[in-house]
Amino acid sequence: MRFHLAIMALTVFSSVFCSTIAGAEEITYRDVIEIAIHASAGLKVKEQDVKIAHAAYRQVFAGLYPELTLTGRLERYENLDQDTQDIQSVNSEVVGGQTSWRSLAYLSGQYDISSWYKKRYEASYYEKLRDAMVFDCTTESKKLARDVTDLFGRLAEGKARLKYGEEIVKALQGLVALRNEALTGGEASQEDVVKAESDLEGAEREQATLMKEFRENLEALNSYTAKSYAVTDEIENLSVETDHEVAEPAAHQIEETPELKARRKELEALQLKAKSTFNNYLPDVSMYGRYDYYGSDTDSMDNALKEIRESGYSAGILVSLPVFDGGARKWERAKTREEIKKQEESIKATMEERKRELRTAYSGYMELSRALTHYRKLAEQYEKLRVISGKAAALGQRSRADLLELEKDYLQIMRDLKVTEITMGVYQKRLAIESDYGSFMREFYGNWSCQY
Repeated sequence: MRFHLAIMALTVFSSVFCSTIAGAEEITYRDVIEIAIHASAGLKVKEQDVKIAHAAYRQVFAGLYPELTLTGRLERYENLDQDTQDIQSVNSEVVGGQTSWRSLAYLSGQYDISSWYKKRYEASYYEKLRDAMVFDCTTESKKLARDVTDLFGRLAEGKARLKYGEEIVKALQGLVALRNEALTGGEASQEDVVKAESDLEGAEREQATLMKEFRENLEALNSYTAKSYAVTDEIENLSVETDHEVAEPAAHQIEETPELKARRKELEALQLKAKSTFNNYLPDVSMYGRYDYYGSDTDSMDNALKEIRESGYSAGILVSLPVFDGGARKWERAKTREEIKKQEESIKATMEERKRELRTAYSGYMELSRALTHYRKLAEQYEKLRVISGKAAALGQRSRADLLELEKDYLQIMRDLKVTEITMGVYQKRLAIESDYGSFMREFYGNWSCQY
């Protein structure tokens, strides 16, 4: 009977344990980045802005082609003035004469020769703006990747702190129990008990704070990915890639950032706009032509269509030279010059900002690298101390309370070591994002989506 009860209890425990393990998932960095990029509404807005900018460019570029227009009309004309006998027409259109059905058609065309020194620069202006929008879209995706990377790093750090915190709390609980036993036996003072209880209370309070921050960061991740993650899910550790050597940021890396490329494209667009506004002082020259057809019949609409015939042709060159416009062209040029100066300063500000971001990330990485070396040495020393203290306790030279105190200190060192490794991993990702975002994004998103 007892054997059957033991088997049943073991079965129930196994099923509960397996269901708990199966319900927990691992949140990986790659999955989070990919899902966040696909789910970002702000990024989709930027992608549509790129397509809108491309359509605007093609619309302006269409002005470089000739324009052809085909016009037709079929109408009934009633002459109310009986004294009018002669047919009168303007541009082959009858405006007087005998009452009849009439049909009219003409093919007209116009080509602006001046587009090649006016609209051509305007079209190039819109082309550069489209290219700038592509880099702005890339900048948005870069900002998203940077924010998600920082958030994922905080989650990984929080998970590590919570895991080691649980072990520290267990060690402190054991220490409090030993101190209370020692107090009862007269081997410890009340001060020792109070200190152990205070340490336990502080550790539990810290665990509560860490859990609050972890839940908040997890909710933020849910909003970025539009996916629900659980507190019990495991977080991938962004460990340091030892085979990846982090070099000091170079000047060419700053030039390759999408933020700076976008500002430079905007400057090129404004320079083309300045050329276009200057050429507005030049005359407008266009070629035009028109071919007319006319047909009429006093009784039948069908005959008016059947009798349609060639009636005239006109062609010529039109030249228009602006003489006075109230200074509109002058102030347009002045505004464009100021916009160019503003954009040049914007490029300098963007360059300084990117340089500061890269240098800050690199400095933080190097400081963490030195701190990690110290933590590893400290962990090795505490590991040796644990072995020595364990042997001393076996010989009765160290108490269990001393072992728990040492265990608590060892867990704190291991926790800080693990958190530092995760933070360095985050800094490596941030440096990859800032210095070579193209390669970073291809790893997650292929050829990318900011296209037109």
